[in-house]
Amino acid sequence: MAENRRIRLRRVAEVGSRRGTVQAAAGPGRSPALLPKRALSPLVDVNWAAIAVVALVLLSLGAATYAGFRLGHDERPPADATLRAPSSLEPDTAPSTGPDTSPSTGPDASSSIESDAPSSVEPDDTVAPAPSASATSTSPSLAATTPERATRTQTAGRKAPAWEQRVIAATSVLTTGQSWATNRLRLQVTGGGNLVLQDQGRTVWQTGTDDGVKLVMQNDGHLVLYDAGNGTAWSSGTAGNPGATLILRADGTMVIALNGRVLFRAGTAG
Repeated sequence: MAENRRIRLRRVAEVGSRRGTVQAAAGPGRSPALLPKRALSPLVDVNWAAIAVVALVLLSLGAATYAGFRLGHDERPPADATLRAPSSLEPDTAPSTGPDTSPSTGPDASSSIESDAPSSVEPDDTVAPAPSASATSTSPSLAATTPERATRTQTAGRKAPAWEQRVIAATSVLTTGQSWATNRLRLQVTGGGNLVLQDQGRTVWQTGTDDGVKLVMQNDGHLVLYDAGNGTAWSSGTAGNPGATLILRADGTMVIALNGRVLFRAGTAG
């Protein structure tokens, strides 16, 4: 008990000493209520700087949260954009079967029809760009060599024809208008009395006579063109070679040969 009493007396003394200190700081004739709170409660140590920092942090967080909310709200697409999107697809997905008789429901419907109308009448040729001058121009050297190159290509692409050969043995006779021929050469007695050899339709040899009516390949190897009086209008000069034959060769020549030996030749080889 005595100990508790001593503790209470000590506390009373401390309170009295504090009041004396406050009165002394106020001075004579001044009320302690006019002193600052720090003077009235010197034992209370308030850290105002820390409180200010915490307040600033809280304000910053609040401002950042509000700014983020407004930014997210502003970036959302407007509601009318999602509603008007299908109207731009209607001309392509639903083909028109006739004039539109449905009444307009508002300014948006009329504006969408007016904006879509020009796109349906645009010509297709506006999409394709015009060819440049450099693409259509051709250099003179290339133009000059193109026909020659095309001719060489066609010639190389064609297969060489398989020319035939014909052997005329004795005794064989041609009269006016008749001929011996292959798919390349033709030997004919013309109506004008001439003996003509043609290579693919082109005359390469002739006797130059005008009275020949009959051509005979004889047994003695002699080729003779007779006139109407049975006289010699022209001859090959190969008499005395029995067994010789007249050959229209594939190389474009006409020969009289005996056992591989050429006795007479006419025409153009090649």
